[in-house]
Amino acid sequence: MDPSTGPVRGAAALARNLTERTTDVRALDPVGFRGWLHALLTRWQTDPVFTQRTVIRDLRRTHPDLLRLESDYRRAVAADEAGEVATRIRELDRELTGIGKAVTGLTAALAAARDTGLVATKLADFRSKQSVLLAERTDLVRGSPARQALLAAGAELASVREATGLARAEAELARRLTRRGRAAGHAGESFEQVVASSAVGLLARDFSAAGPIRVLRRVRLGAARAEFDLLVVRAPGHATEAVEVLAAVEAKRNINDLAHGFRRRQEDLAWVTNDPKGYDPDLTRTRHFPTGRFDRPAEHREDGETHLFAPGSFHRFRRDPAAGLFLDGLYLVSRSGPIRGLSSAALARIADRVATDPGWAPDDWAYLNRLFAWVRDQAGPVETPDVLRTYCSREPWARQVVLLPAAPG
Repeated sequence: MDPSTGPVRGAAALARNLTERTTDVRALDPVGFRGWLHALLTRWQTDPVFTQRTVIRDLRRTHPDLLRLESDYRRAVAADEAGEVATRIRELDRELTGIGKAVTGLTAALAAARDTGLVATKLADFRSKQSVLLAERTDLVRGSPARQALLAAGAELASVREATGLARAEAELARRLTRRGRAAGHAGESFEQVVASSAVGLLARDFSAAGPIRVLRRVRLGAARAEFDLLVVRAPGHATEAVEVLAAVEAKRNINDLAHGFRRRQEDLAWVTNDPKGYDPDLTRTRHFPTGRFDRPAEHREDGETHLFAPGSFHRFRRDPAAGLFLDGLYLVSRSGPIRGLSSAALARIADRVATDPGWAPDDWAYLNRLFAWVRDQAGPVETPDVLRTYCSREPWARQVVLLPAAPG
């Protein structure tokens, strides 16, 4: 089935994606990297955050005085911090912050109090302390050459930032980043809901012989590090019995993040199967698991129901002897899309560098080679192409990878 119209799975679909949709940066030469980067630039230039960062980059490039003034300001900060006056000013600022909160609270209390005498006395006391501390702070600032130099450097920098439009550009960037953060949170939750709803029907067919199944979301089991996006379980006949886990499902909205999820679930599956070579007990100790091992039952509550998990709940999961990995029963679900050979976090770091580098020179081969070397260093030990090739090597494994249609737009 075409990934634009419905889910695809199986070795043929995976092989087609690996052939047609993969441009693995780790396997490219400099000429190929230039094309790889150009394709990403075309996409990034539709991103409001990226374009705003390039506006800021170009403002800095066309106003070199900004760099000098920022450097002067940093030196002024360092000189001020080295003196005893700055230490005392910080102490005063902390005290004044606390007194300011007390004054605000007492002012409100005075307006609502029936017997105002005690409240008014306290308020006058705090205001008197506030006045004394403010006077001390003012004297310290006036008498400190280092603080005066810092204030002058800050004022000059602020004036130039305003005149060049940099202050407004950075404020706009902050607004766009806030909007992006909100949208990303909603998108992640929406994708998890899509996977949860579609997985029920899909996995019900895979485990039809296992009887009625449940799909549980965000299962942590009281662990320090482990978290399963979805677990497909067979409920026991009695509430005091533990569930049997039929499949673990890792859901990633961006296909390039499958490798990160796969690596984390390898550690989680080692923990729940008590495979000592796959995890560090020092990192998994909690109040519920003081030994750091999954050696006692744990509960997961969802939709008003309690599901009991015991060490035997994960008995179906074993490392493949040849691959040395947990593969049987570990499902991967993502949206279809270009496979870059880097995670979305790494791609975001690259976009940030490209958008902010004042020396940006994509037509300079020396610059491009330096950037290429840095980009390759962003790759992890295992990336999505490696994981998909492993799953593609056997049809049963390949059917555990489900690619959903790409998101609209």
